[in-house]
Formats: sequence, structure tokens, C-alpha cells
Amino acid sequence: MPDQLNDEQLFWALADLARQVLANPRHNDDPVVNWASPEDLVASFSTTVGLDFADHAPAHSVDQVLAAAQQVVEWSVHTSHPRFFNQNFAGPDPLAVAGDWLGAALNTTNATFEAAPVFTLMEAALLNKLAGLAGFPTKSDIPPGLFCPGGSLATLYALQLARHRQQPDLTTAGASTEPLAIFVSESGHYAAEKSAVLLGLGTNAVIKVATDTEGAMLPEALAAAIENTPRSPLAVIATAGTTVTAAFDPLEPLADLCHEHNIWLHVDGCYGGSALFSPQQRHRLAGVERADSMVWNLHKMMGMTQQCTVLLVRRPEQLSACFSTNADYLFQPDKLFGDYDSGDRTFQCARRVDALKLWLAWKAHGDHGFAARIDHAVAMADHARFIIKESQGALAAVADTGFANVVFVWVPPELRPFDLGSLKPENQKQLHQLAPAIKARMQQAGDALLGYQPVNGLNTFRLLIMNPAVTPTDVEATLGRLAYHAQQAWEQAKA
Repeated sequence: MPDQLNDEQLFWALADLARQVLANPRHNDDPVVNWASPEDLVASFSTTVGLDFADHAPAHSVDQVLAAAQQVVEWSVHTSHPRFFNQNFAGPDPLAVAGDWLGAALNTTNATFEAAPVFTLMEAALLNKLAGLAGFPTKSDIPPGLFCPGGSLATLYALQLARHRQQPDLTTAGASTEPLAIFVSESGHYAAEKSAVLLGLGTNAVIKVATDTEGAMLPEALAAAIENTPRSPLAVIATAGTTVTAAFDPLEPLADLCHEHNIWLHVDGCYGGSALFSPQQRHRLAGVERADSMVWNLHKMMGMTQQCTVLLVRRPEQLSACFSTNADYLFQPDKLFGDYDSGDRTFQCARRVDALKLWLAWKAHGDHGFAARIDHAVAMADHARFIIKESQGALAAVADTGFANVVFVWVPPELRPFDLGSLKPENQKQLHQLAPAIKARMQQAGDALLGYQPVNGLNTFRLLIMNPAVTPTDVEATLGRLAYHAQQAWEQAKA
């Protein structure tokens, strides 16, 4: 039997450790990460409980397990640090963390009203509110969508809905052999290809559409792609906030084309959907109300803990038609309030409670607080753009959509002023190889983190402003540290 006294002691110690991490996040010159190799990590944990498990794993003492938990904190990347700019998420809202913990403590599934009466109504309220922001129909008998385990699976669900609309007997007869086409921009998310594989369409079904220099889909290129494909068009995935440059596809003309050709329009708003919270930024999604579906990750810009994803659909009644199996042990039509059950409208059955954290944070901050988070992110990105412009050529923008992503390169003195179009091939190769070396130095130093990726054939850095704790000082310090590491890497490369 477990030692209940020890378990209780360990619980309170672990809870206090988590509280300290949340209440006193690393900041200023604290390290974002204490860099360690895999071998270093294995060696460190061998001093407490070890990372691996023996064939006959022993029970460890409270002190040993707590020491291991402290090692977890010590060696982890601190995404709450205002100099963590590495991914499309950062700075979890403390209220969201508490909501996630409370939901886990209640340990239920959001599949049925009987198991989650409060959470069922809470989820419906959030879906209606979010759908209203996107201009989707609301307040029907069925919530206008569902919570999903991440943006990629939400896209998979949306494409299955698109195929079901095209082939109403899909669930009984199976998929037809007709070759189908999914259109997505060259800058779109790889979820399109993964979904095509899982749906049995194959990656050949995904047609990449040309973009402008910032990464937004060109409507005329989509029109040509639709006209020239020998496949039957299934769906267009329009991106509202691409991962790298934060480009927003022009939704109005894309919606016109989808309407003309009777193609399902799905909006990937995983990242940029949260611009809808801001009256100053929502224009970027003009036309989203014409989409058939939209995916929106609240765990990106809004600081909800991983994960908090919503799929909005124009015709929510289609969810049951597409996914329902009427399992009679769970979704009985004659039970009390069974019509509120959501589990038969999705591929999942048991679902974790992702709604509570968003509901609590929104109730506490209100619409104004959510808008302020978006506006602050753009303001800090604007400050970064100003620093780059005033750097006397040491930093140069490569793409600029004016949103919360800043895409740039560090330019060696010999190559200033920077002009990507006139770079000699050997210089472009040098710069391309320089970015990984700079990133490696920054990782090892641990004083800031930001990612690099190819844009227009050149590895560039991407500063992502997600954390409301970011200040102008953090932006300046991070760009300064990058310039320092870049100069060191450049001199080593020339030696």
C-alpha cells in the first residue's frame, strides 16, 4: 500500500515548488535555460532518482523525488522568462495554470453533461463567444464547434467535415476513389500534409499555392491552381498568421473563389486568430466570417497552458452527422439532459477539461484585458522593428507583416548594407550557415532564446512576442546578446 503520509508530504512540497515557479519566474539576466547535453542530464538525474526505470523500479523517498523535481525545474526551458522568444507560445497566464490544475484535480471528462455539467455549459459559452468574435452563427441548440487536442487535429477534423459535405454517405460507404485536392499556401502549416496522410488522400493531394514576399497566399495563384488541377477540389486552407512571418492570407478574395467553386474554406487561425480580440488588429482577419471552419489556438498568444484549441464550424449539426456512433452505453437519448452531451460530436470520447482555464482567465481579464495582451505584443514587436531600423545596418529585416513576429538577420560588417537580392551566392551561403552557429552559442549561454528558419532561401531569426511580461529592455537586451554572439560566431567562421 502507498504511504499516504509520505504522499501528502510530497504533494505539498511539489505544489509549493510549482507555485514558486509560477509566482517568481526567471527574468532580467536570469538564464532562460541552463544548457545541458543529453549526457549531462542523465548524469545529473543519476544523483537523485535517475531518468530511466529499472526492471524492478523501487520506491524512492520524499526527499529524493523532491530533489528530482527541483532538477526538472533547474534544467527546463523557462518559457515564462520575458527573453524566451523561441516558439509561438510563452508566458502562461497564472490564472490559466490555476484553472488547468483545478480542472485536473476534479479529473473528469468533458464528453457528457452527467460527468461534467458545469464544464459542458462553460465550453458552450466559450464556443459561442469565440464564434461571435469570428462572425460565425451562434446561439443554436448546438455549440458552434468543439475543443480539440491541438491545431493539427482540429485541421484533420475540419477536412473530414469537408469530405463529408462532399460525400454525405462517407461514414457508411467509405471514401470514394475520386482524387481530391487540398490547397494551402507555400507558407502554410504542415498539418495539411499530415491530415492528408491520415485521411488516406496522400501528400500528393496537397497543392502548395504561391505567396507574396511576406508569405500571404496570392488569390490569382489559387485561382490558377484550382483551374489547373486534375483533382476534385476538397478544401482551401487559408492561414491567418503564418508560423514564421505572421502573414495573413487575404480571406475575402479566397472566400469568393471558394464560393464560386463550392470548396470548403478552412481558416488556420492557430496563431493569428487571437488578433480578433483587438479592435486594432482584427482587420487582419476580414472575411473570416465567410469560412466553413476555423481553428484557433488560445495557448499561443493568449497564454493558456498547453493545450487550448477550438475548432469553430459554420454548421455545427454536421459534427454529429460526421462523427456520431450513438454508443448506447454512454450517449443514451432518454437520460437526463443527454442532449447536452458533446462526446458524440467529435472523434474523441474522453476529453480533458481545456475550457476552465480559458473561462477563468477571460472572466478575470475581460475583453479589454485580452485586447491589451494582443496590443502589447504588437507594440513590443514594433519596438524591435525600431531597434533593427536604427542598428546602422547590423540588423536587417527580411520580412515584415507588422504583427507580433519580427524576422531579421544579423549582418557582418563586410556585408553592410544588406540586400538579399544582390547577395553573392558565397555570401548568402555564409549567412545561411551563420544562423545555426549563433543559435548554438545563445543556447549554450542561456541568456535568451529565439529561433531561426529559412525565409526566401536564407536562414533568418524570428523574434516572437507572446509574453505580456516582455519590456522594451528585454527586446533590446535580446537583440544585443544576439549581436554579441553573432560577432563571435562570425569571427570564428573567418578564422
